[in-house]
Amino acid sequence: MKLRPGHLVSRRISTLDPVVDAAEIARLSLVTLHGNPSLTYALFTVAFMKQVAVPTMARILYRRGGGDIMQFPARRNDDTLLFFGQLLDHGPTSPTGRAWIARLNQIHAHFPIRNDDSLYTLSTLALDPHRITSDLAHSPFTPTELEAQWRFWRSVAELQGLDGLPETREALERWARSYEQQQFAPTTEGRAVARSLIEAFAERVLPQHLRPYADHIISAFCPPNLRQVHDLPHPSRPLQLATRVAVATYAGSTPLRLVDLDRSMVNTFGVREYGERPPSEVGYQRSKREDQPS
Repeated sequence: MKLRPGHLVSRRISTLDPVVDAAEIARLSLVTLHGNPSLTYALFTVAFMKQVAVPTMARILYRRGGGDIMQFPARRNDDTLLFFGQLLDHGPTSPTGRAWIARLNQIHAHFPIRNDDSLYTLSTLALDPHRITSDLAHSPFTPTELEAQWRFWRSVAELQGLDGLPETREALERWARSYEQQQFAPTTEGRAVARSLIEAFAERVLPQHLRPYADHIISAFCPPNLRQVHDLPHPSRPLQLATRVAVATYAGSTPLRLVDLDRSMVNTFGVREYGERPPSEVGYQRSKREDQPS
């Protein structure tokens, strides 16, 4: 573990180009500076809940209660975060990055996922860490970090073969807002997956005495349209204030906060719990039952 104050990492980022060095900046920003496991898991949970606010995605993930996110949500989430970690550690265009993207495409090929649904998933990854924290209080990300994050995830989308990719971060923001207005709708499947995600968040992040309030806590990070779709409680004023103070304090402490230069989501969400695994062993595995004709 190599602990250094955050301003040294920020200084390194300021010397890099968000176009040429997008992958390196994304790693330094999303992993080294802001890869705190609890924060990462909270933001990931909200982003995932946004995806299942879309009925087509909710049905695919729920799969009549048999989807991985319903059967073993902690491992399903860890596997997804491991994919992200591999891409951030190595870069999407590296041999390792390409191997993990190929595995991701292999998994997605089993399901009728629409191109726009995949594009929306991309938008939650590229936009939501900034959007959620800025809506609550203050974003910890600089303009250079935001541009690099967008270019990093756009590179992933290109390698996934997605169509209709916006040319700029601002264009993606406009597209995502329009998509949400058109596609968000409450469903039994979406709310069931959201409940599974909240319970997994509670187990992973919250101390025992706070777990009964997990839906209120995660709701404080959610935009109003997401609360409505998933029938989440409106957070109380004290909880809203506490959340805003926590986010503002976190963002403001970035220059002085000690960060681990060796931090890796691959270790946090993969190796420590499950050991080293090749891409073929991570994520959805088609069962023998599914191979049988219906």
